[in-house]
Amino acid sequence: MASIVPIKNGVNFRDLGGIKTMDGRKIRSGLLYRSGEFSRITDDEQAFLSNELKIHYILDYRDQDELARFPDNLWHNANYINVPANPLNDTVTASLTTELETTSLTLKQKSPYDFMITLYQLLPFNNAAYRQLVSILLNSEGQPLVQHCAVGKDRTGIGVALVLFALGVSEEEVMQDYLLTEQLLHDFREEILNQYKSKLTPEDFEKQKMIFAAKKEYLTAAITAIKQRYNTIDNWLAQEYQLDNNNRKTLQNIYLI
Repeated sequence: MASIVPIKNGVNFRDLGGIKTMDGRKIRSGLLYRSGEFSRITDDEQAFLSNELKIHYILDYRDQDELARFPDNLWHNANYINVPANPLNDTVTASLTTELETTSLTLKQKSPYDFMITLYQLLPFNNAAYRQLVSILLNSEGQPLVQHCAVGKDRTGIGVALVLFALGVSEEEVMQDYLLTEQLLHDFREEILNQYKSKLTPEDFEKQKMIFAAKKEYLTAAITAIKQRYNTIDNWLAQEYQLDNNNRKTLQNIYLI
């Protein structure tokens, strides 16, 4: 299981090190991280990320409006890269920390559950953000990377699943890591939602709680869509993101012990 990184002002920040692969190896600690945004971190926390964890690459999956409202506090020597991961689709978005009232308008056309299922069915395909992720992994010579979005749940959830599958982690282990987000987001989710409680109807408030959840059904929808289109996850990795056996072995040599 991934280890939680103790940064008080971070969101859902953890190291994928220690997750086991199907062949008995495990991911090296200190190389692959997942998180929510870094707009709140202090100078001391920035120094910790730079000097102690030595995280070099920051891959931010958020849209421009999210960046404008909550820009990352970047640390020394960070190589910051922003490639939005939202699907090119007018009806779904993973921008959880934009104005929640706007999302509520979208939800009038879909149930929150259907909204999330559709999002997860779209994220894995033709996604420039995940192509950038793969490029970094193959060319970074093992320099530590953190991938993140607003709260590290949806866009980051699929990006992390891609990495774990490429490294040979089982579907069960990938799901366990994803569902850890539900636990780690609890306090942050309550804080965010309570800020908007007075602006939302009780019905819309309950819808937002569903949107902020990390449910097994959501990631299952992505995996099912992948298999419907490509038959296997291996085919998806190879055909969508150039992660054929050779490139996967390259990644496994870098990131596994």
